[in-house]
Amino acid sequence: MDSDLVILDFHYKNKIFDERKIAGGLDTNKMFDLLPPTIIDKRTLQVIELQELYKTLNHTKTFVGSAKLFQSLMNPCESLELIEAKQDSLSEYEGNDKLRSAVEEYIGLYSENERALFKLLNAHIMPVVPYRDFKKAMKAVEIMARAAGDIPQPDTQYLDSLLQSIKSFHTAPIFDLVTRPTYRTLHGIMSRSEKKRFTPALKFRATRLTAGTIFPALPALFFSTAWFTGLMNPALAQSFSLLTGGGVILGASYGVLVKPFFDYMSAILPIRKRLFDSSPFASTIESVAGLDELSSFNTYAKKLKYPTVLPEVTDEKFHYFVAKELRNPVRSKTEEDFVGNDVSLEKGGVTFITGPNSGGKTTYCKTIVQNQILAQIGAPVVAKSAKINMCDRIFYQAPMFDSITDQEGRFGTELKTTRDIFFNTTPKSLAILDEIAEGTTIHEKMAMSLDILNGFFTKANTTLLVTHSFELVERFKKQERGQYLQVEFDGEMPTHQLIPGISTESKAERVAEKIGFSSEDIKRHLKEKGYIRED
Repeated sequence: MDSDLVILDFHYKNKIFDERKIAGGLDTNKMFDLLPPTIIDKRTLQVIELQELYKTLNHTKTFVGSAKLFQSLMNPCESLELIEAKQDSLSEYEGNDKLRSAVEEYIGLYSENERALFKLLNAHIMPVVPYRDFKKAMKAVEIMARAAGDIPQPDTQYLDSLLQSIKSFHTAPIFDLVTRPTYRTLHGIMSRSEKKRFTPALKFRATRLTAGTIFPALPALFFSTAWFTGLMNPALAQSFSLLTGGGVILGASYGVLVKPFFDYMSAILPIRKRLFDSSPFASTIESVAGLDELSSFNTYAKKLKYPTVLPEVTDEKFHYFVAKELRNPVRSKTEEDFVGNDVSLEKGGVTFITGPNSGGKTTYCKTIVQNQILAQIGAPVVAKSAKINMCDRIFYQAPMFDSITDQEGRFGTELKTTRDIFFNTTPKSLAILDEIAEGTTIHEKMAMSLDILNGFFTKANTTLLVTHSFELVERFKKQERGQYLQVEFDGEMPTHQLIPGISTESKAERVAEKIGFSSEDIKRHLKEKGYIRED
């Protein structure tokens, strides 16, 4: 099974798990910073609230499963074949009670021992007391391989590939290193099957009580026993006990101080390195993560009160997004009356979205992007039905303040972002623009916006423009270019439905009144402070 990122290797290099934390789990902030940009740039991922989307979708029970899920969200799949395979397996997983129960039981068994395993992988085992944690880690690896045999054979390709990868691990040479006697040789740590008959070797025993700790103490134990039982002359036995008592101290010192450190350096750390260097072990960890991710998708869909569906995903030349009663994955988890919207973003063109603030424009756009990501990782989307084409790039430009190091000011900062989005879009791209050409005169803003949007029309990708400039939108409507949506209001309150049309109302005064900064509030303040007199 191919993967763009080996979870185990990424964890090893960057320590994204810390099993010593009370809660354990994944350091998503660190993983976000370390992962490279993919089809979604990191600014877009922050704007669309990736961390919240991950928390909403995450019902994993393992460290590796949580990392796999976060990786998938940051790096949506570009293979239609893999997306369809994951969808097929998710459908089988949901519909086969016996299979689902067996997988959930397996994930639970693995998770019970995973903390010990990652204590070894993180090198957090204490050298002075290494044996208990090491044995638990080896037990975790053994259970990970053997317990998968109790899972029924699935019919779908993706699930089958995950299970076959896990089940085949116990036939790998590295598995012998975990479950059978291990030997230290001049060529490194070896299992019994790897060591040749006449190879000089020292057997590794994960315990303090070995011949090296017991043998030096045997004479003292013998004479002490003879002394107390009367088998020898008491005075003679006492003398020999005292003379050989140093062997007890020697054996105890070796078992308590020397052997643990020696074993840690010469056996435990080399075994840890062999695990990291083992492709079968990494593939097995990846497969366990894949099972947990699939289980998380299923649990997420079951816990939502709103309909979810596995969308029909296509890989055509032009992007499009069509859905019935589409809802935001994050907010629909907690809001009892979240309003769904029908979405029809056909192949190519610009959709203009107008309306007052707090009417749902931004939520509508984030909803589309978040569900696009869910579709491209093989997860259910929050809708009654959906047909979505794959994206090769996803962009979301939201207003930001310019840096003091940016000599171009706000206008230059925003324009650079728009430039980068435009130059990198293709007909398969999805671009959300929250205002463009801000920070200049109305005349220049209008002229530049027309040029930019005409460019997006020519590229024929899916573009959504959120704007208060209804004059700009009306220019395109006269040319019968684009789609026009506005926030619907019921009296003074938004319904959070987007309907056809162009909004010419800003309702800015209503917002100003709500926050206590209307024209009347300003006049009242000036009068109260004596800046103006009443006539």
